[in-house]
Amino acid sequence: MKKLVTIFVVLVLFAGLLFANGTPEEQQQFFENLINNSQQASAGSSSRISSSSSRSSTGSEIISRDMATLERLYQYVERNFLYDIDYDAVYEAMATALFDALGDKYTYYVASDESDDYYEEVSGTYGGLGIYFSKSYVDYQDPEDESTLYAHITQVFPNTPSSRAGLKAGDYIIAINGESVVEMEATDCAKLMKGEPGTSVELTIRRGEMEFTLSIVREIITVPTVEYEMIDASTAYLRILEFSSSTYNAISDALDDLAEQGMAKLIIDLRDNPGGDVDATLAIADLFISDSTLLSISYKDSSKDVTYVATDNVTVDPEVEVAILINGGTASSAEIFSSAMRDSGRAMLFGETSYGKGVMQVISSFGDGYTSITTASFVGPSGKTIHGDGVAPDVEVKEVYVLEEEMDAYTAMINDKVAAKFVDENPDFTDENIQRFVSENLETSGLREEVLRLVARNEYLSRLTYDETPLADIVYDNGCKAAYEYLQTWEREVTSTTNSTDGTKKVVNF
Repeated sequence: MKKLVTIFVVLVLFAGLLFANGTPEEQQQFFENLINNSQQASAGSSSRISSSSSRSSTGSEIISRDMATLERLYQYVERNFLYDIDYDAVYEAMATALFDALGDKYTYYVASDESDDYYEEVSGTYGGLGIYFSKSYVDYQDPEDESTLYAHITQVFPNTPSSRAGLKAGDYIIAINGESVVEMEATDCAKLMKGEPGTSVELTIRRGEMEFTLSIVREIITVPTVEYEMIDASTAYLRILEFSSSTYNAISDALDDLAEQGMAKLIIDLRDNPGGDVDATLAIADLFISDSTLLSISYKDSSKDVTYVATDNVTVDPEVEVAILINGGTASSAEIFSSAMRDSGRAMLFGETSYGKGVMQVISSFGDGYTSITTASFVGPSGKTIHGDGVAPDVEVKEVYVLEEEMDAYTAMINDKVAAKFVDENPDFTDENIQRFVSENLETSGLREEVLRLVARNEYLSRLTYDETPLADIVYDNGCKAAYEYLQTWEREVTSTTNSTDGTKKVVNF
């Protein structure tokens, strides 16, 4: 109260000086407005203090009281603020602040001007052209190397606007809607190519010595979340990039295709998979697991708690041996899938401990924006907590990292294009050439042997088209190599036990 009185006195003194030359009527009106506004501010302040000190009230009572105080504050600003108010901006700021104040990084508000990009990210669909492309960072462009200046198309998806327009992997996009891409980052190019389905975008293409411009109509594109291939006659590799609403059908089709190709062993790569749709994740686990708990979810209201149990929807042959790759980027739904597969005895985990996100969010449209709010926590079939702890692998395999003390040497090697020059002179992607690169640079580069192998491998891979690039690397990828070698020697002991329903149940011991 002393602070309010002091501030009021200072304002009165200041007002007296300011209006010393004003008419008595003007002075009287000013002081009346000042007194009224100060009383309202004081009332709002005391109300807020009261609500803070009585948190034993119910949540709805606190919210009602706080919103009334906030409304008075907003009206006070509206009456007295000198400049025009951007009401939309104020609303977005208040909504954002509400979620930020909760102190949970997974709970947030997405403003209206970011909602379109956010929807594309979480739904896996957008209005686009159906291509993958790469582009060098503007700061790392070489004016003498045109391939670093333009957007390089690495893959054209079948039955998309790009494929029907005749675009090919290897083409360069040199302009979008007549604007050169040289000064654009890859994200800028992507934003220009995306848009409302049914609208068109002009691409200027360079193919060899030819240049031509095409007008292509955008369509809804389903973002691929699954990649797969056969490593050998019996071992398959399946990479799941994320669990979106479109992932289940893609994985189901992929598994059917791999089975037709003779899949007897399967590596599932979940490294750097951020998670996604929980329902899709459980449905995919159901393709592998029967008669086992998949997940237990706990809500704020315990009456809503639920435990998910696998059904009889198994489509993958139980005799197919499975190894799953995880790392510190494996999170959320990807951790649910990993723990369900391991705890049910269906797979072994290779790699590094996962991220540790054991809480679930509900994403909803709200006005012109979106909200993400943490609503539940979950644990795997074994009852172990995932949140904060992560999922530990059965077999720990360290990935190759550039150490802090190697960073300067690594940066110098990349900037000096040491690997690029070597590959120019030795274009064949062979183990012998990679080892030769290691031998030539091991003593002088300041880098470990495994880092040099990685640098050479990445340079060779960058020269391949998307279709030429192997998905699974069982030579230089430590995790993939360990899982592959383990599967080749994996002997499973299968015994019969009694099941309460059909009398037979397969128990797999690793």
